[in-house]
Amino acid sequence: MSITGGIKFFDQSQNLSADGATITSSSGNAAAIYAIDRNPDTKWFSVSSNDTITETVTIVFDGNKTITRILLLDHNWKEYTVQYDVAGVWTNFTSVIGLDGSLGGGISETVFADNTSYYEFTSVITGKIRLQIVKTQIANAQKYISQIISTSELGTLVGYPEIGEIAIDRNERSKKTLSGRYVIQKSIETQSYELNFKDYPSSATYNADVDLIMILFDRETPFLVWLCGGRRGSTYFRYTLRGFRLKDVYLMQLDEAIGLNYTGNIYTNPLNMKIKIREHI
Repeated sequence: MSITGGIKFFDQSQNLSADGATITSSSGNAAAIYAIDRNPDTKWFSVSSNDTITETVTIVFDGNKTITRILLLDHNWKEYTVQYDVAGVWTNFTSVIGLDGSLGGGISETVFADNTSYYEFTSVITGKIRLQIVKTQIANAQKYISQIISTSELGTLVGYPEIGEIAIDRNERSKKTLSGRYVIQKSIETQSYELNFKDYPSSATYNADVDLIMILFDRETPFLVWLCGGRRGSTYFRYTLRGFRLKDVYLMQLDEAIGLNYTGNIYTNPLNMKIKIREHI
């Protein structure tokens, strides 16, 4: 796979605390679990750190896992490395592609400037990964990160379906008082997406997208969705809506029936398909 800007789908993270993974950090260890708790609203922060101190974060999986992708969501790191364990030896990933293309020497950054990182690499089987963070984008700030995700890619859409609606919900509950005013309570933010494959070309290239959606439909387990597909900045977005930010990677599942038909009911015509994807707990 490559970073084309197509919507990406991944397996759920292989390093979740809920599944038995553990995490330690050289400082702020009590908060380290927030980096693998699947909650985008929590963060690990270093303690008493600066750009002369290398912070080390180590994640131990619940057994050996196969991974081909790493996402580091909502962080402030400028200089850092990520390695995986092979029989007790920390090893560099190979054939690495980042947001802006190929990287030499594994996952190693010195001037990173975005709030989210993404890496594709040759498949590895490992039980541990290690992150070493040296500098932050604002000099001598505390290091932080929201989520560390180790996963494998399920697929990237070749075409660009119409994104009919991004529904952002705080799941409000309101109660009218005797004064006529309302008491409104809000919960955490959740998202849902509607994708409309309208007059989608019928060809070997685009049929792969339909096959991918059917694979997702057949899955009993949820999956990660990345709407922006790694694209960011004014070249692609005049204004980046929520849902399209680099850090917007959500665990989701298909909901509601899938509508399928051929345009004009002629079987050699383009396809039409509409799906609804909702955030999953």
